[in-house]
Amino acid sequence: MRSFTYTLLLLLVTVAVSLTAALRLSQGSLEKLFGAPATGVGEYLYKFDTKDIRRFVLSGNGVRAEAVFKDGIWHLKKPWDDRMDPRAAAAIRQFTIGTRVEDIIPEGKIDTAKADLREGTIGIQITDQDGEEMARYLLGRKTEWIHRDEESGEEFPTVFIQPLDDGREGFIYACTGDIHPIFKDGFRHLRDHHPFLFNPFGLESIRIQGSDSNLVMARFDAQAPWRIVQPLELRTDPEAVKKLIEDLFKLRAVKVSDRSEVTLPADDTNGRQKIAIRHFGQEEEVVLEIYPPATPEADTVLATVSDRPGTVFELRLKPLGPGVAEDGSPAAEGSGDEVVSLAGLPDTVNELRNPMLTNIDVESLQGILISPATSEEILVAREKGQAWQYRHNGRMEPINEIAIYRLLKAMTQTKVAEFVSDAAVNLEPYGLDRPSLSLRFASFGNEGFEIVFGQSREGIWYAMRVGVPTVMRLDDEFIFEIFTRSWQWRHPGVWSIPAIDLIGFERDMEGRPPLVLEYDFLTETWKAREGGVDRGPELVTDRANRLLKLLLDIQCDTWLAPDDPDALAALAKPVLRFKLAVKAYDKNAMFTGIEERELVLAPGSDSATNVIFYGRIGNDPHAFLLGPETVRRLAVDLFGDD
Repeated sequence: MRSFTYTLLLLLVTVAVSLTAALRLSQGSLEKLFGAPATGVGEYLYKFDTKDIRRFVLSGNGVRAEAVFKDGIWHLKKPWDDRMDPRAAAAIRQFTIGTRVEDIIPEGKIDTAKADLREGTIGIQITDQDGEEMARYLLGRKTEWIHRDEESGEEFPTVFIQPLDDGREGFIYACTGDIHPIFKDGFRHLRDHHPFLFNPFGLESIRIQGSDSNLVMARFDAQAPWRIVQPLELRTDPEAVKKLIEDLFKLRAVKVSDRSEVTLPADDTNGRQKIAIRHFGQEEEVVLEIYPPATPEADTVLATVSDRPGTVFELRLKPLGPGVAEDGSPAAEGSGDEVVSLAGLPDTVNELRNPMLTNIDVESLQGILISPATSEEILVAREKGQAWQYRHNGRMEPINEIAIYRLLKAMTQTKVAEFVSDAAVNLEPYGLDRPSLSLRFASFGNEGFEIVFGQSREGIWYAMRVGVPTVMRLDDEFIFEIFTRSWQWRHPGVWSIPAIDLIGFERDMEGRPPLVLEYDFLTETWKAREGGVDRGPELVTDRANRLLKLLLDIQCDTWLAPDDPDALAALAKPVLRFKLAVKAYDKNAMFTGIEERELVLAPGSDSATNVIFYGRIGNDPHAFLLGPETVRRLAVDLFGDD
């Protein structure tokens, strides 16, 4: 029979265990009492909210690293007092909550030494702001297993992980993912190799100071466009500014060292370059100071940054080439691993300024005065919401849409080949002392500007805005886009004849008898005589109707100068002539009789392969060009089969 003492002892133990279990159960789990069950295959090894993470403690091969999250940035406390690479912090965080169990090995069923789960291996501890442990585990070597995603087919490596959390001992897991690279070389990859850490959308100003220049870009708010404010007030090139900001964001040192470990070049401030950035609401700039290269052949230079005074960066001076990573291997497209070199930064006024010849708002444009040095002025204008017209013989007439399109396209899409000078005084070398061409633009509201063009003795074209001492070099193709002769602005419609006013027409064609057609608009009927013979019954009405429409609406390819020698020679021997009988009216719309309109056409040559045809209307001094297909349709046979 058991003693009373023994029975009492058993009762006390039972009560103690029950109380402990009750306490653990009140915390929502019995895991800390009896040990966590093995996480199932396919499940996440850890589950917690990453926004609660405040501290990493990392160890491996005798090195201990400690990082804390403060003021939105990860800081290394050991083995260096420096900023942690946010990508490394993100990798540890995402690996810990993202790794899934691929296989489960009870402890004792695997050689932990062979799995690199031993003293000196990589250890990771994650805690929250109260110091409570969120995860603690050993990271072993890669396993032989490969995880394949069922949906994408993508393959992932797996690694051995041994959780060390209270109550989770007893199991080793093969889990997806691998973050070994960030722990190489004594944890040096944990240290942020980027001199700058900034929010691209929060930048207010960028200052680039060289030995003999100081460039400042700024904007009024986060939505405002960037402008160059020093040394000149200039618009910027959005693409160049975007590249500069992206390059500064990606700028990464080849090596990062403590200030005490490096001997910086002698204090020669004239040879240094400074790049300074400032966020909205920030009082002081963050300044990157770049020292001169040790030798002219050096590929790298040393630099310091003001918000990390104890750190020295070795930056790549010369580019490795497009698509090349830091180690010389090809960089994966879009990976962000491409090396940014200082030489590749767009850091000069001419690289960052807006390269467009003008920044015209076409919608607000009211008029353009084209003033060639050797011919009459051309005024192009419009009323608000109306079509463009040009001034001809003292009145506004319909315009050649191609001419206005080419001019506006040239003015708004032409990039300056080179900004030659921003303080030009002597304009003679550029031919701008006596411009070959002037264009004056006026907008609704009386705003406007003038730009002049000149040609140097070497035949190079230059431009400048009147009142601004900036000389720009242009490619030669630009000047050919500007029509400087009045006839080039003429509407391509060779005449305007309403069908209701046409009585008939005569067609004289080489090799055929004269053809006379009479037309009644109201009944849409035709009469036809060829060589004096009535051929009305044989007339194919559909062909006659199509010929009539083409004849009344005919448009030329381009108008020519009145003294064009080729046109004059060709039209002296026309092969096709039309004489139209048209009703005439006075200014009060009163009928005054019948008038004749004449169109003559001639080929550019007698060759069977000729594709050029000239035309002229009556006594108009300007001939024009017509395409061969139009001429073929004008010469169509109106009788019988094709």
